[in-house]
Amino acid sequence: MIRAQTTRVRALVHSVLLTQRFFVPIALMLLVVETILTYAIIQRVSYTEIDWQTYMQQVHGVLSGERNYTKLQGDTGPLVYPAGFVWIYSVLCALTNNGTHVRRAQYVFMGIYLATQALVLMIYRRARVPPLVLPLLVVSKRLHSIFVLRLFNDPVAMLFAYAAVLSMTRTSTRRWSGLLLSLGIAVKMNVQLLLPGAAFVWWRTGGLRTTVVQLVVVALSQVVIAAPFVYAFPHEYVARAFEYTRQFNFVWTVNWRFIGDRVFASHEWALILAAAHIALLVALAVVVWPRLSHSTLPTIVRQGFTRRAHSDVSATEVAVVVFSANFVGVVCARSLHYQFYAWYAHMLPLLLVHARLPLVAVPVVWLVIECAWNVFPSTHTSSLALLAAHIVILVGIFRAPTHAKLS
Repeated sequence: MIRAQTTRVRALVHSVLLTQRFFVPIALMLLVVETILTYAIIQRVSYTEIDWQTYMQQVHGVLSGERNYTKLQGDTGPLVYPAGFVWIYSVLCALTNNGTHVRRAQYVFMGIYLATQALVLMIYRRARVPPLVLPLLVVSKRLHSIFVLRLFNDPVAMLFAYAAVLSMTRTSTRRWSGLLLSLGIAVKMNVQLLLPGAAFVWWRTGGLRTTVVQLVVVALSQVVIAAPFVYAFPHEYVARAFEYTRQFNFVWTVNWRFIGDRVFASHEWALILAAAHIALLVALAVVVWPRLSHSTLPTIVRQGFTRRAHSDVSATEVAVVVFSANFVGVVCARSLHYQFYAWYAHMLPLLLVHARLPLVAVPVVWLVIECAWNVFPSTHTSSLALLAAHIVILVGIFRAPTHAKLS
């Protein structure tokens, strides 16, 4: 009798934590908890001014008629974000009485945070991620701070990025993925880190034609969104909005504190990171991504030239491909500032599961990453711990079994 009851309890625990049977009610419960928790944070934790007023000053310059990006400034620096940022923050400016009603802006960002969580949970549902790791999506101190206590633009960009990934997991909405991804890029250029993975998915799902069409959509929509600036001062716009050679301040780095200021600022270090990024993307395309469909890169390339569509691309494959492409970009980033955690925080639970780490290691690795992002200012120890955790995930991704099922 006792053995039978124990067996039933184990079966129930397995069903709740490791299968999709109770995923939806668990996800809804987490969203309710997040709503209450995020509202409480807004009410009880002081807002910290960092860039919000600068954003408003930059937007006011545009609203006053200035179209030269080199002349758009704020207290903490020049405007270095694409035109989508300008238009979205112009709306926020109007909604918050020229940026003075900060509490109202916090509620807007609370909505962005909950919408992002909902999109990520839908991706996880379609990718069959076990509910066991879902709590990791909702307990990040740094992530709540980025969204509702700092009002950075990174969450806005990632909202569009996750909408694009979700659209890629559905045949009926896949056609919109390029536009959605482009909207994210138009807010902040870091969303470009997802492009290699997205291009691979487009090739897998529709071959050469689909890939070209989607990339054209991405490019043309950037021109349309930035039309007033591109028409008036094209060089100035591109140079500022997509400045790939930008120098970062060592004071704010989270990931490379241990290498020292001299190496951090050197041109050689930038080249090493760029080469590492390219090498990791090539390795993913050759080793990891084809393995998800039990195929090889030459076969996938050949099919892309000979077939218009593939019906066997799972949501798991889409999520792992796009998330891992973004992840290697984060790992090789020239510098990670504290708000950049939003670039990949919601992707970590899925990547940790895909890496097939021992069950006890999943929360441990996640906690190391979370703690590293909460050390201010960063230290040699915190940045080394962050790099070590990233390497653990990378190794796991490359060693993961051939099958794409996560639960």
